[in-house]
Amino acid sequence: MADAEVVKYNKAVEKLCVDCAGEVSKLLLSCKRTIITRLGKLTSDITRLPVPDMSAAELAKVPDQVDAILIRAGSAYASVLILDAMLRVDGSGKKLAPAGAGVSGALALV
Repeated sequence: MADAEVVKYNKAVEKLCVDCAGEVSKLLLSCKRTIITRLGKLTSDITRLPVPDMSAAELAKVPDQVDAILIRAGSAYASVLILDAMLRVDGSGKKLAPAGAGVSGALALV
């Protein structure tokens, strides 16, 4: 009889662990979506800034500068995710346009 109780106990423990892991997975996916939404807002906010008088070559460097800033600002959690605010120079060559947003790193795999 004791063996049946141990099996029942072990199954209950396993179910609790599986349920917890499933909930954590949902939380991580929600977190990822929230982060990508926030990055989308960042790209929109940047593209709304008035661009000073600068050459097309100078403006073309801004997306790389944004990437570098985000890498530096997110260095504390770089092992989990890297922020990627995707920007491009629009067809006029005089302003930036959003080109998406995303994350890379371990969280991207969720």
